[in-house]
Amino acid sequence: MSLFKARDWWSVLLGEKEEFDQGCLCLADVDNSGSGQDKIIVGSFMGYLRIFNPHPVKTGDGAQAEDLLLEVHLQDPVLQVEVGKFVSGTEILHLAVLHPRKLCVYFVSGTLGNVEHGNQYQMKLMYEHHLQRTACNMTCGPFGGVKGRDLICIQSMDGMLMVFEQESYAFGRFLPGSLLPGPLAYSSRTDSFITVSSCRQVESYKYQVLAFATDADKREETEQQKLGSGKRLVVDWTLNIGEQALDICIVSFNQSTSSIFVLGERNFFCLKDNGQIRFMKKLDCSPSCFLPYCSVSEGTINTLIGNHNNMLHIYQDVTLKWATQLPHVPVAVKVGSL
Repeated sequence: MSLFKARDWWSVLLGEKEEFDQGCLCLADVDNSGSGQDKIIVGSFMGYLRIFNPHPVKTGDGAQAEDLLLEVHLQDPVLQVEVGKFVSGTEILHLAVLHPRKLCVYFVSGTLGNVEHGNQYQMKLMYEHHLQRTACNMTCGPFGGVKGRDLICIQSMDGMLMVFEQESYAFGRFLPGSLLPGPLAYSSRTDSFITVSSCRQVESYKYQVLAFATDADKREETEQQKLGSGKRLVVDWTLNIGEQALDICIVSFNQSTSSIFVLGERNFFCLKDNGQIRFMKKLDCSPSCFLPYCSVSEGTINTLIGNHNNMLHIYQDVTLKWATQLPHVPVAVKVGSL
């Protein structure tokens, strides 16, 4: 128990019995307003996508009607939302929405209203990819060191990584020995994908190795492949953590170091670029979500960890700095400027 309760600066109740998961929340200036203010993008398994711009009159107020910029029903369940430079020929931000069988990229724009109803927002579909396999999650970034654009990598339920170079499909690769999909993250510093396999080990795959490996249109290895006509997909490094992972986050606040944070069922781990453990911390109760973010003191990293006891803990490296009570179990946590 904590004596301290988190005070709502702003809150809103979403829908009737809607369900959400880790990837359902994203904070970004999705309408490219340039104001430096992030909008809150939320997608649910019921297929609703909502974009909020909170303006509480005073702390603890409920949401005002004009705080909801946009609400659309997309028919299919929303697995994950991400914002990035997903459209070729432009560097403005677009919204990528992952459904079980398709990936859609939208342009979100607002037009100034003439009356007091305020601005009007709409979403325009830029392109969509229909997926051959059921999707689990995705990650995005400047794969291969490309400048001024973001590529998307989707992990399917049967462990295949599908890479999309904006409007076109690039390639698909099966992760070796994959049984169940785990969390997936991209590190731009080492240009590699990091995931946790069903063998309970953290694995890192270089993007270049993925790109040059044998194409994975067929799962069975043909005789030709066994003779070595194509390159096999080789893992860069592995680290056995001995438990399933809930999430992975890659943090780099300065160019010299980046850290890979892995949230397990009982511990959270901070790893170096090469997979060596920087530190780990055993958790008292079962975690539900986490987020590393920059710390005020030099050389340390703060981590928010939410758990199933309705608590939010803030760690500075491995030291618990603050614990606060929440009104519910958190499923996703993000930091933004509002």
